Amino acid sequence: MADFHPRCPKCDKPMERGHVPDITDGAAILSRWAPGEPAARRFFGRIKYDPKTSIPFVAYRCPGCGYVELYARTS
Repeated sequence: MADFHPRCPKCDKPMERGHVPDITDGAAILSRWAPGEPAARRFFGRIKYDPKTSIPFVAYRCPGCGYVELYARTS
């Protein structure tokens, strides 16, 4: 993933790599992509997922226009 350098599809400028923190109960973790539909739990509106099959998001932001793309790449 280090060799991945996307360009903005809106204005063609090089995009900056970043991340999307997910803050829950005062703790920050990386947001992740998970396959399939979420299975809802009953308590507090949370969902079930399998962390073994999830992939962290990498965010790229255009410094020119502010456009953001999320990628969930395994390599």
